[in-house]
Amino acid sequence: MKKSITLKELAKLLKVSVSTVSKALNDSHEISESTKRKVEEAAKLHNYKPNRAALNLKSGKTNTIGVILPSINNFFLARALRGIESVVATTNYNIVISITNESHEKEVKSIEALTNGMVDGIIISMAEETQVLQDFSHLHDIPDDIHVLMFDRVEKSIKCDKVFVDDYDAVLKAVRDLKFKGRNKIVLASTISKLSVGKQRTKGYIDSIKDKHDPILIEGPEDFIELKLNKLLIEENIDAIVALDEEASLASFRAGKKNNLLENGKLFLIGYAGKTISEHLTPSLTTVDQHGKKVGRTSAKLLLERLKRPNKDIEEIIIDSTLLERETTLKKS
Repeated sequence: MKKSITLKELAKLLKVSVSTVSKALNDSHEISESTKRKVEEAAKLHNYKPNRAALNLKSGKTNTIGVILPSINNFFLARALRGIESVVATTNYNIVISITNESHEKEVKSIEALTNGMVDGIIISMAEETQVLQDFSHLHDIPDDIHVLMFDRVEKSIKCDKVFVDDYDAVLKAVRDLKFKGRNKIVLASTISKLSVGKQRTKGYIDSIKDKHDPILIEGPEDFIELKLNKLLIEENIDAIVALDEEASLASFRAGKKNNLLENGKLFLIGYAGKTISEHLTPSLTTVDQHGKKVGRTSAKLLLERLKRPNKDIEEIIIDSTLLERETTLKKS
């Protein structure tokens, strides 16, 4: 790879001042067109690259956005990241991505690193541990000149733009759809009961099912849910499950398959899972589509607008989910 040349070396090579080279590269009216062409050709020939750190220091901007995610294995968050990247790619901004792996400590360290002159703004979805601990001090301490946008997992006490899915309404509608199809005993399965999104989804289930029967909640790790459901499907007349996340959806699916209830339509199942997984299961899984890419695109656009207009009113944008019906909610003849 060809070694790049510095501004000072380029000026020495051309036998002009550093100021002349800098002005020529920035298309200053003070420099003649012939000199500009000569400088530009030499810069290209000798692989001159502007010192981004120096430019940032001079302008007071980094032209970089930090994105902090709790996980990259989560299909929704992965889609949201793609949405963010698709918007930022059309601008002169760069992205720095930090994955916290659901750790509060890693989230704190990510915030500290990114706010140390690295970024102009941050897009964040909080770690599970942060929500469990209810410790948001690191988010409150972010300097005012670094703009923050929270998405999906948001905290009301943080004064910033927010983009989130109406998790309550999504599950409320899912349960109503099952009730409309004649399902009489509907179970809720969740591995995310400690997250704000899990709490909202659970509330949607409880409020929608209370006129039918007492809520039946199975909350815990994936293996616990599968074990509990296997027992419940044998002992009780369960005819539908709403699973609130991918792990709970797969545990519910395995329990339904093991008890031979899914193929014949005796058990209906609505879950949360990516298209690749849900379409390739047999029978295919009906899912709640959170429109992750749209959430990401909306988040990026809103933060970029904030960077242009720092004093505009704070916005909260809600993205509606839709139900993608597949074979696990279709009555077999």
